[in-house]
Amino acid sequence: MQICAHTDDDLYFMTPDLLQSVRAGVPVVSVYLTTGEADGLNLASDDPARKTAAPDYAGYTAARQHGIRAAYAAMITGSRRATWVRETLKVSEGAIAEVNTLEDGRVTLIFLNLRTCVAMPDQKVLNLWANKIAELGTLRPSGSPIPARGDGRALTRDGVITTLADLLTAYQPAVVRVMNPDPDRTRYDSSTDTVTYCDNSDHTAAALFALAALRVYEERDQSHRPVVESYSGYCNKLQPDNLSPTAAAEKFHYLAIYGGEDGHDCLKGPGECGDRPLGNRAFNRYYGQSTTHRWRGSTTWLQPRGDGRLTAFAVLGGRPVVWTQDVPGGESWSGPEPLGRWAVDDEGRCLPRLDAVRDAQGRIHVFAVRTVIAPDPEDHRREVMHLQQSAPDGDFGAWQSLGSPHDQHNAIRRRALGMPTALVTASGHPQIVLRNFGTGLSARTATDDGWGLWSDLHGGTLEGASAITLRSGHTEIYATTKTSMLRWHQARPEGPLVRDYATQLARPAGTTTLVEQTDGRLVMFSRQPGTGWLIAHRQVEPGGTWNTQPELVDTTPGFGTVTATVLPGDASAVLVQRRDDGTLALSRQPLDGTPFTTTWAPCGSTPFAHTHSAALDTEGNLVVSTIGIDAQLHILAVQPTSETVTTWPVKDLTSGPVPA
Repeated sequence: MQICAHTDDDLYFMTPDLLQSVRAGVPVVSVYLTTGEADGLNLASDDPARKTAAPDYAGYTAARQHGIRAAYAAMITGSRRATWVRETLKVSEGAIAEVNTLEDGRVTLIFLNLRTCVAMPDQKVLNLWANKIAELGTLRPSGSPIPARGDGRALTRDGVITTLADLLTAYQPAVVRVMNPDPDRTRYDSSTDTVTYCDNSDHTAAALFALAALRVYEERDQSHRPVVESYSGYCNKLQPDNLSPTAAAEKFHYLAIYGGEDGHDCLKGPGECGDRPLGNRAFNRYYGQSTTHRWRGSTTWLQPRGDGRLTAFAVLGGRPVVWTQDVPGGESWSGPEPLGRWAVDDEGRCLPRLDAVRDAQGRIHVFAVRTVIAPDPEDHRREVMHLQQSAPDGDFGAWQSLGSPHDQHNAIRRRALGMPTALVTASGHPQIVLRNFGTGLSARTATDDGWGLWSDLHGGTLEGASAITLRSGHTEIYATTKTSMLRWHQARPEGPLVRDYATQLARPAGTTTLVEQTDGRLVMFSRQPGTGWLIAHRQVEPGGTWNTQPELVDTTPGFGTVTATVLPGDASAVLVQRRDDGTLALSRQPLDGTPFTTTWAPCGSTPFAHTHSAALDTEGNLVVSTIGIDAQLHILAVQPTSETVTTWPVKDLTSGPVPA
């Protein structure tokens, strides 16, 4: 289920994930909160007719809804023209929604039709969320099966939450995709302590309403706990382009169908076949060239326990869970079970990213972010949570709050908290770093006496730091800036982290992966913006400058962070990446300074959420784990039997052998 503000949000911001789900044959439901009727003029922004045209809010809304039906029809059937069953649904407080179902039943579109007219500036969904208005009226689109008496029926804040919770109960989705509840900022006025956000406030409100409804739904039915994914909206334009040309073009193709300007002959009246202000110009807005997960997934959520069994961590229904191998190196797993003790009556939820490390004693530490949402911004909370084993093969206790670097600040700063990245320092204790409101990094480090205070590492970065502690004990941290890569390093183990702005590395399209070579030099694997290619950079000398000339590792486009698992002997590592089609591929790369190979082998996998993880089991198998869009753990076991990855046996422990 996608819960969106507008009828193009799922196409713009949730694709290619959405498209891969559709192609896998998974039934999808998209819920649209608003009509998005704007100024009521369904004309291109440069059309001279806009000067004299009269607003037609109901007509423009109908055209947008026709456009999204056409886009989904094209995804399923290859043609924008398909048969839809259009019905009504009575929702909370007597309001009437429209439900459209594609003839084969695989796509359902639900329109709540809350008004967002620019002529009524106070009538905003975000104002409804914040209790600044008591209710928000609906609009009956032209030609809708909604009866005339349903036009204008209003929903209160509680009514919207109840309606969404009822829809979740009716459809019981395994995955729920929402917009971004905490958008990035483009400007901050220190004199008034106010910010200008980069996103449409409707997107923010839709995300908050979705999260509130999820809490109600999860309390109603604890047997169906979905995976939740959050997507950035307009803030994509602040990020490097992380889609390949092919993936971006496919997104824009369906957006052009939605816009009604895909070269087809419109069989309806003028202006009724799509969203003409968008038309076929989606690429001009610069936020469709990327798809960005707000809560970026970790690649460390698969870890070995002290007894050799692997354990996988995830979040289902806003609570952390764990799966565990039944025996070391075995094929059967048990779970999901609750991970640690999280307060049963907690009004907050655990966000999906779990980052895990093992300390010098072999104990696993897991880090998460807890969030609390509310109508009053001052009641919002974002805080880092920590869980650890009592011993290398011990139990997990209760989750402990590590707070936030902005605990003493206002809600604006608290909501800007990034996702924690964990490492283990030379002392053998864990440390976490995350992006703060100032866009620099903050860190907190454990000691023999407990956790130290938050420290400001300064800098100016985008979300998604990567960190490593070298065999020498030195820690290095890297984060993307607006133009390059920023580095933090130490002159001595456990010494202060010093910023280095002179890496001269081009900024990558997302979080990088760091691996230490046998000679102590670092290798950085990353995505090249605009191509989706996998490239690598090497340090010139250990702890020194970088060779800014990238080495190609794979020119078949992919998406997201790559995992790197060092094989016994430390002379090579297995990389696993997600390709453009949503499947996984692997490659064995040298760590002795010799040239990288471009040989990759597919290793299957169905569409999945977040990011994959990988680790070695006690039998020497590479175990690759994903959380599928069925909200289940999926396991691939790979046997590194030779230097040639194309001959490595791959076994799907979820559903059997992977076809060659």
